[in-house]
Amino acid sequence: MKKIILISLLILITTFVFAEITADYFKPDYKFMLFNPNKLTMNHSFSFMSGFSSNNQGFYQSVYTNHLNYRFNSKLDFKLDLNFVNYGSTTFQKDFKIEGNNDNTSKVLPSFQLNYKPSENTKITFEFRQFGDYNLYNSMNRDW
Repeated sequence: MKKIILISLLILITTFVFAEITADYFKPDYKFMLFNPNKLTMNHSFSFMSGFSSNNQGFYQSVYTNHLNYRFNSKLDFKLDLNFVNYGSTTFQKDFKIEGNNDNTSKVLPSFQLNYKPSENTKITFEFRQFGDYNLYNSMNRDW
């Protein structure tokens, strides 16, 4: 037992020592890159909705969205939303048994927006949105 503890302790100490030695090993210089990762922000959101009616029919929908925002400079930015959507319907049977209707659907719905603001009173926006058979909330027009 002492041998196992000693070996575990040596491995743990060795790991910490090498982690300290290699902490400053790789520091990339982002000054001359086309896309600077320091100008990129990423946020995530997830929503789930379900419901049923008095005629024993129900539905479900889940949406995972990855929000990416890249600020080229103070006048130009690019926003990208990747929406991963899953939805379908169900039928409620006796004794609270739930049966799927074999209509489970998954989709990826992208949206993007390019904003250019050359002056305080002028803003030019180019935007693409793709909506599916469901109601996706308006995710682009919020402050990031």
